[in-house]
Amino acid sequence: MIRLLAPMLIIGLCAAAQAQDISFSVSADRTSAMLGERIQVTAQIVSNKQLSGSFAPQVTKSEDFDVLGMNQNSSQSTSIQVINGKMTQTVNITYFFYYSIAPKKTGSFTFPALKTVIDGKTYTSNPFTVTVGKETAQASDVRVILSVSKKSLYQGEQAFLTIKVVQKAGAQVQLSQQGFMAFFDKLEKELSKDFAVVRLFNQLKGVMEVENGEKSVVVKAQYALFPITAGDIAVAPVPFEYVSLKRVQSRRGVNPFEDFFPDADEFFGGGVQQVSRSVVSNGLTIHSVQLPPSPAGFSGAVGSFSMNVGADPKTVPSGEAVTLSVIIRGSTRPGSMGEIALPQLSDCEVFTPEKHVSVDTTQNGISCQKGYKYLLIPRQEGTLTIPSLTWEYFDPAAASYKTLRSDPITIAVTKGKATQAGQTRYLTQEEIRQVGQDIRYIKTSVPGGRQTDQPYKNPLFLILFPIPFLIAGFSLLYKIQAQRYEKDASLALRQKAARRAFRTIAQVRKKADAMPATDFLARIAACLEDFVTHKYGFSATGTTLDELRQQLAARHVETGVIGRLAGLLESMDTFRFGRRSLDAASRAAMLQQATQLVRDLAKQKRGS
Repeated sequence: MIRLLAPMLIIGLCAAAQAQDISFSVSADRTSAMLGERIQVTAQIVSNKQLSGSFAPQVTKSEDFDVLGMNQNSSQSTSIQVINGKMTQTVNITYFFYYSIAPKKTGSFTFPALKTVIDGKTYTSNPFTVTVGKETAQASDVRVILSVSKKSLYQGEQAFLTIKVVQKAGAQVQLSQQGFMAFFDKLEKELSKDFAVVRLFNQLKGVMEVENGEKSVVVKAQYALFPITAGDIAVAPVPFEYVSLKRVQSRRGVNPFEDFFPDADEFFGGGVQQVSRSVVSNGLTIHSVQLPPSPAGFSGAVGSFSMNVGADPKTVPSGEAVTLSVIIRGSTRPGSMGEIALPQLSDCEVFTPEKHVSVDTTQNGISCQKGYKYLLIPRQEGTLTIPSLTWEYFDPAAASYKTLRSDPITIAVTKGKATQAGQTRYLTQEEIRQVGQDIRYIKTSVPGGRQTDQPYKNPLFLILFPIPFLIAGFSLLYKIQAQRYEKDASLALRQKAARRAFRTIAQVRKKADAMPATDFLARIAACLEDFVTHKYGFSATGTTLDELRQQLAARHVETGVIGRLAGLLESMDTFRFGRRSLDAASRAAMLQQATQLVRDLAKQKRGS
């Protein structure tokens, strides 16, 4: 009994090992860096099968380093061994996860162990130590400076954030558009937690400036900030990525002219190494002051504003329109400007206003203009008085609420045009909107041809009458044919597969002597795999011989045919990977075997 159980136990252990063969490791391109340099950490998962689900290792937030970005990739490798004529195939799939980190301070820190969970099992890597030295002189070639126009402001008040990227003139560094865009994305994500953020720039341009007697190339960008929360708001430092260029000298003895010409490397062109680096901006703290209790009519706007109100014409007959224009301008966003309310006007029809909003974005910030156009129709002769309009806002400079107030406007309403007897009122707003829908065009009668009480005697009627029935009949036949074709589509595909296979074998036979051995074997193997795929409805390409046998046996293919097919494929793999020579006789024999196999497989009944 023990002798019977031992082989079964060994087979079970081997099957379990084959079912899940996974390794997990983490490494870094270096464990010693300078402050401002980037370190790439690579997590690698190797498996003998395709993995599904989310299994990317997560790097927790740390006070020692920033995670600048993460990418992932995968690759697959296949190894084939032929021992004593038996071929063994091994497939490994490798998943790579790349983490770019930047140290925050000098000294040493421990990069933590990463974990991943695959099929319910947890795999853990080993932690490692990273040593960070002082910032090199080259790291100071690029600086990122954040500054704000006001460090204390009210909620909703506009402030300007200025970003200066300073590059020392002549420094061997390279700033890229991708680096700027990545920096702005991270900065906006950080700011949007507590501010409404608006870009005040469309393109970036570097200018030469002199600071402390040193020339630098400076790239500036500005944002308009509107605090949406109250209290002390901390803006964390943001990393900026760039590339430093380092000339790499050739090793001693590699350049044959170096002993005679010390500057031979420069003459013949030394290599340039690109090193990814990052520099961290300064942080900011901004104090946001909560607004005092607001009056009843507060619009929600904070800033400096003005209002213009006008009417045209000032004299109008009753029943005709007057346009009332209201324009409010101010230093805020459109969403922060509330609506204006028009007071009730007696003996006057007031239409819903047209609204127009325009925003001007410049280096001086955001200015917004909101306009209203009211259509007024006085009903009675006399004087129409539009009372003063008011609009409340908060003025940060005065630290108080203020009211914009217009002057009253007087419209002289004269006698309107004569009206028909019995008309005692003007059209209402709703009635005027219906005017366009009530207009109908009067169409004159169209002269027709001669009419008869017996149209069926007309030859044209006899010709056209059967057409609808013919169309219906053809449609029914087409539908039946389409259903039949759809049902037999797989059968047609299987029948075409054999003809395509014979045609491919014939083409290879014509060029067999001139084709390289590898091309000849690949064409025959691909022909057989393609035929089996279309004939039996499973992908034969890339399957092992054991899997191929199982699939064909499940479809009730004769054992002898399966054995001959597997033997031919194994023989071709021996020629391909065992470095055996392939002469003309062997090629002819393989073509004959492939032809006979296609015939035999085509005759087999396709099982489930």
